[in-house]
Amino acid sequence: MPMGSLMTEFTLAVAATVIAATLAGVYFTSLNQVTDLQKLQVLGLKEQLYYRCDIIFAHSSEGSTTIKFWVKNIGFKDLPKELIKKSELVILNRNKVYYLLYGESSNSWNYRLLNDSDDDGRWDPSETIEVEAHLSESLTSGDYYLKFVLFNGAESEYNLSV
Repeated sequence: MPMGSLMTEFTLAVAATVIAATLAGVYFTSLNQVTDLQKLQVLGLKEQLYYRCDIIFAHSSEGSTTIKFWVKNIGFKDLPKELIKKSELVILNRNKVYYLLYGESSNSWNYRLLNDSDDDGRWDPSETIEVEAHLSESLTSGDYYLKFVLFNGAESEYNLSV
């Protein structure tokens, strides 16, 4: 075998090895990125399972400027006051949309913990809060849609007829 063809074969073998190593590096880098994304998705799902709620009843009457409803913590973790206050409330009817944040004024909501079984001031699993929504206008008769959204996006919906 001539020396020129041996050098050519050696050069091709080195080039093939370099290309294979580069492709393997790109593959493993991409695989690590996919793994990291999956870990983030699992953490997000875990948080949504930890923090969940359910509106169990709501009440108001025609002419009132308040809606009271009761929300149960059906998640696996307790929520401190700071996280409860980051929740949002949306109230819809045929003519109006209310977007309410926590507060003490009109067009806001506040709450009180009803059955704090361990007296820690936190909203533990299976405990209930009473939410009072304060509106700037009196309610008219009709159907209202309530959506209570926790800080992490977990939500509960309820249909109320006034």
